Amino acid sequence: MKTTLITGCFLLLGFSIQVSAQESVNANGDNSSGSGGSVTSSIGQSFYETSISSSGNVSTGVQYSYEIIETLGSDIKEINLSLKIYPNPTPDVLYLKVGFPDYRKYRYELFDSSGKVLTGKAINGSQTSITVTSYPAAVYYLKISKDGKVVKVFKVLKADK
Repeated sequence: MKTTLITGCFLLLGFSIQVSAQESVNANGDNSSGSGGSVTSSIGQSFYETSISSSGNVSTGVQYSYEIIETLGSDIKEINLSLKIYPNPTPDVLYLKVGFPDYRKYRYELFDSSGKVLTGKAINGSQTSITVTSYPAAVYYLKISKDGKVVKVFKVLKADK
């Protein structure tokens, strides 16, 4: 009985060590669709299998799905990637550029790494300057919000002159 228990433990340990998943580095890919269906392809696969039939052939392999997610408030219906900060890192002044017309509804707040609010104001123009000269060189976070809901958070590097 003791030998069977020890053997069972070694087998379970052996199976748990041997478990692995597929891994692939893909250089590119594409999605295609037509009246007969759709196909997703990846370039740069190291393993693939080809299936041939009378209606055509398909080469299958490792594919990764991806999704771009922006942090948006609940009332913002579209992804608008027109918020930019520059220069980053900066020694003295950080510029926030807003590329949409309702910028007056937005506000910025600058936080230190502990979460303390250092400064914050309403955005009153398509380009806003934020002076960071008085803060020590460190990592800061610039939060952009609309009606109290976070739209985007930037990581800001404050450098020494």
